[in-house]
Amino acid sequence: MPKKILDVLIDFDQPEILNCHFERRFPEHEFHYATNKDEVVNKLEKVNPSVALSIKHPPFPPEHHLPLREHPSLEWIHVGGSGYDHFIPWDKKRLTITNSQGVLARFLAETCIGAMLALNGNFLTYIAQKNKKNWEPQNFSPLQGKTLLVVGVGAIGGYVSDFAKALGMRVIGIRDSGRPHPSVDEMYMPISLLDVIGEADFLSLHVRLNNKTTQLIDKKVLSAMKENSFLLNTARGPVVDERALCDALHSEHLGGAYLDVFETEPLPGSSPLWEMKNVLITPHAADAVFDWPARYASIFCDNLEHWIHGEPLINVVD
Repeated sequence: MPKKILDVLIDFDQPEILNCHFERRFPEHEFHYATNKDEVVNKLEKVNPSVALSIKHPPFPPEHHLPLREHPSLEWIHVGGSGYDHFIPWDKKRLTITNSQGVLARFLAETCIGAMLALNGNFLTYIAQKNKKNWEPQNFSPLQGKTLLVVGVGAIGGYVSDFAKALGMRVIGIRDSGRPHPSVDEMYMPISLLDVIGEADFLSLHVRLNNKTTQLIDKKVLSAMKENSFLLNTARGPVVDERALCDALHSEHLGGAYLDVFETEPLPGSSPLWEMKNVLITPHAADAVFDWPARYASIFCDNLEHWIHGEPLINVVD
């Protein structure tokens, strides 16, 4: 017999983008919207929902969603995006959490490859020259034959590996399981990071933030990287020791970096990274395809169908 859902709470500050998706597919159920932290608390107390969709982004940051974790009526929270660390720890006996892992993976991987091409092709130099109206050709070596190290060969890292392989790159990877991937020439366990990092012309990070990955890329690892190699971080800012990275970039030990995430966001104006000519910066937007909220809504609706009919949920996290 289908499981009855009386009320669903949507935590997102642009409900007009999403309500048509829910009301079209589930006209018999009630959807309530919270667009800020105060509304989250008020709607939880008033509605007592059993299910919530939590979509965090800079205007509606993770801490504003935290009241969901403690509310006793909630049985299931679906997280827009893949990051759920802001809900840790939660009562697993009472509350199930799922996420949208993989939904935007391909698009974030496209951004990584675009950044790699831009750094390798001296595009940052050309932008600086354009600003000075300076006509000066720059030589570059092709990506074909260069080595990419992907740390975290999951959904995103897998696509990055696929795209890099299509460009003729040698791809080496690191994943907890050590399980092979068709686009990765050599796969290693995390313990081998220092052993293989000196082979990489590019290092691309795709790991979750936890105790093991906080400052995973520290001064020792950065020092072991190949001269004039490049670092790409679209994972989480604290995965990299930002001060050590600034030193490695300033000394020109590294050729450059693409950074979408930072220890403090927004990146403070006082950060030396803003002034570095060999650094490409984006504002935590590497997977910001124009219809990203609708894509999160779609996987949530699919999962809601499962929930209503008592079927296993997609992307359950623990």
